[in-house]
Amino acid sequence: MWLKCKVMLGQYSGECAIKGNLYNNKEFSLFADKKDVNYKGKLSVDKPVDGWVKVAPGPQKDNLLLVSLPQPAFENGRNIIVKTEQVKDEP
Repeated sequence: MWLKCKVMLGQYSGECAIKGNLYNNKEFSLFADKKDVNYKGKLSVDKPVDGWVKVAPGPQKDNLLLVSLPQPAFENGRNIIVKTEQVKDEP
């Protein structure tokens, strides 16, 4: 499963910087391995591009879904709650 996000260059060549939103529109961020990220366009450090980060789905209640990120988010750890409209099966 894939979660909608914004993607920028990471600190190292094999990673991307990810920013996304929780169900309540609060932001989360993390560094993820490039193999766990799908995006189009050229990455930079200051202009994010639209993309998707791979997540593992957990329990769902109504339109809320618990997902596990590939790496812990700086603000919230590895497990976060998002809206079901933010995810899809294929990027």
